[in-house]
Amino acid sequence: MDEIASRQEKVRKFEEFVDRRLKPDLVKAVAQRDKVFQQQKVFQDLRRNIQNLEKNGVTSLRTMVNLGSEVFMQADVPDTRHIFVDIGMGFHVEFTWSEALEFISVRESRLAKQIEEYTHLIATVKAQIKLVCLLLTWFVKVSASCFRYQQSKRSGVTLCCLLILTLQVLLLHFLINATTPKLNFYL
Repeated sequence: MDEIASRQEKVRKFEEFVDRRLKPDLVKAVAQRDKVFQQQKVFQDLRRNIQNLEKNGVTSLRTMVNLGSEVFMQADVPDTRHIFVDIGMGFHVEFTWSEALEFISVRESRLAKQIEEYTHLIATVKAQIKLVCLLLTWFVKVSASCFRYQQSKRSGVTLCCLLILTLQVLLLHFLINATTPKLNFYL
């Protein structure tokens, strides 16, 4: 019975690792990728608006501005040829339309790269979760088979013990080396 308790404890530890480490990493990576998708949409909308202003030759504009909490106010823009673009960290830079479109192109390429890296990270974490679950399933099945084999034969259990040991080594190796890759972004 001591062996069964030991195996159950090992299974519990690996399940805990999946629940406390891998699944939160997955949730965090998905949330971060979603934020980047939102930023990408803002820049796509800005690009489209600038192109519409250029195409229609609009030099002045009357619009509604959101002051916050869905409170709007009318605003007159006497000269639309210069716009302020949020470049990050609370800084806004005045650009001409062509300068803004150039900045947006650079920013969109960086955002696309971030999305690609987060997608790769998400796939990696999902693969890690599946691998641990698969190894746990094998471990439980092999352990149960070996236990039944030991009960019936009482000899020749070396192969079963070797399989259990191999699965334990694989799981431990995975736990030691399972770190979420760090992403480097240069904004």
